[in-house]
Amino acid sequence: MEYSFIYDSEKMVNELIHRTMVAAGVDFEILQGGTIKVIDDLSEEQLKSISNELDGFGIKIQTKENRDVVEEIKICVKKMVHDGDIRNIKISELLSNQLGFSYPYLSNLFSSKTYTSIENFYILVRIEKVKELVLLENASLSEIAHDLSFSSVPHLSNQFKKVTGLTITQYLKFRKK
Repeated sequence: MEYSFIYDSEKMVNELIHRTMVAAGVDFEILQGGTIKVIDDLSEEQLKSISNELDGFGIKIQTKENRDVVEEIKICVKKMVHDGDIRNIKISELLSNQLGFSYPYLSNLFSSKTYTSIENFYILVRIEKVKELVLLENASLSEIAHDLSFSSVPHLSNQFKKVTGLTITQYLKFRKK
């Protein structure tokens, strides 16, 4: 028997961080966008222990000194898509407001580090969300297109084919095999 697991990745990460911080005896608060506010400074030993624990799950600790703006852009775009907050929001405004840099700066930095544009990354993230939603089988393509701000079902289908090389029907058949 085959099972599909549908999960909220942000909720999982927050729970993992929560458990790790509690186990380390650290007073903290989880803020928006994956930011953790630590009440008292961490000792080197605590920081190393927490970092080692979270590193096994692909979670890196970032401080203002070692800030990775490209990673922050990716996180913001993913959060925007997964929270469903993409209608009537300009990605340029959102990123500029969240990260405190002009959009042209963010766009140039992202392109130079990833060799793709923020817009292309945004499309890729939305297509990943489409894959997740079509597997649930409880939403129509028109609902999915609307929820993910595609102008129409044909636009969604064309973007899906362009990114994956498969039609949505072919993708579903492939996944079921």
